[in-house]
Amino acid sequence: MRRKVLVLSRNYPNNIFPILGLWVERQVRHAIRYCEPKVIAPVQYAPPLPGLGEYYARYRRIQDHEWMNGVEVFRPRYVIGPGYTTHNYEWMTYYWGVRKQVARLRKSFPFELIHAHYTYPDGLVATQLGKQYGVPVIITEQNLWRPWLDQYPTVRRHAMRAAQASAFHVAISNAVYDSITHFTGPSDKLRVIPDGVDGSAFVPSSNGRQRATDQILFVGIVRPVKGLDILLQAMELLVKSRPQLKLLIVGESFFQTYRREYLRLQSLVERSGIQRHIEFAGRKTDAELVDLMQHSTMLVMPSRLESLGMVLIEALACGTPVVATRCGGPEDIVNDAVGVLVPTENPEALARGIETVLARRADYDPGQLRAYALEKFGLDSVGSRLEALYSEAIERHRAPAG
Repeated sequence: MRRKVLVLSRNYPNNIFPILGLWVERQVRHAIRYCEPKVIAPVQYAPPLPGLGEYYARYRRIQDHEWMNGVEVFRPRYVIGPGYTTHNYEWMTYYWGVRKQVARLRKSFPFELIHAHYTYPDGLVATQLGKQYGVPVIITEQNLWRPWLDQYPTVRRHAMRAAQASAFHVAISNAVYDSITHFTGPSDKLRVIPDGVDGSAFVPSSNGRQRATDQILFVGIVRPVKGLDILLQAMELLVKSRPQLKLLIVGESFFQTYRREYLRLQSLVERSGIQRHIEFAGRKTDAELVDLMQHSTMLVMPSRLESLGMVLIEALACGTPVVATRCGGPEDIVNDAVGVLVPTENPEALARGIETVLARRADYDPGQLRAYALEKFGLDSVGSRLEALYSEAIERHRAPAG
């Protein structure tokens, strides 16, 4: 009999934000092979008040309940203030928002384990529910704890309390592991298990179409931490000697603060006079994204900070080399055999890294890039580690004390 697992994650795709938490959804979808998961993905409550505008009205259109790729998903509402105004006690409103849904679900779905994504607030709420229902909790931390928890001491205490109460605490990269142990110290319950790539969706081209040898690809939510301004400065340097070079920017900015960065970058392109080399392509479907990864000469991630870097892994699974900055997670992914790592905040170094991959592009074998990505980060590889962790957590919890 498959184990029943309750997944708790605010970051999960829905009909309004279809790319929110895609990495979590793919992991849960794959988990159907070894457990029976159900998801509670709470969303922000947006009262129907005049003057709130379309931005907040979108939240009212999010579906409360649906089956997504074979997994039942519930979306209760909880109250949260703008920005970080309620950050210190968000876990309380989160708990009160989900507790009735959990109680109803428990009657027909006696879950044996709770798996939360992010330590705060999801993980802290999960540990409260774990105590209430007598089940172990696994928390996967998707974020670097620094500089975030340096800035929020109350949240830091909450996060450390959740980590202590969990059966296992999973970091998605060595950088995340190091950021957690900076505060908690080493622990045998802290493990490194990355998010996984769907090797059946992200595949090399099979239609014989040639790569666009002068097309560079960026994929990600357009926001300041992604370092797109540095990549645009690198492009300004590169096009002087490579007039055919083109950068395709795939991604959107669905939060208001991110939208300002999108507009700033468009203005930066206009001022630098490289408009014909840059295309803001917006959001793409998975199929369109795979096609672009297959047929671009490389993918570039110029981030200032990354906990892992899933788009790097997805590109490699498509047989495409990568360039990334040393900003945390990419150090677990990129080596000389699959691409180039460069310093952050350095347009000249980024331009040299791109030049290096352009010069070596014939040396990168798509099959070898894909094999590397799937061996380390494929959903089968990641899933087997999570399945073993689920079993260990449940068996430890059931074992008599002493």
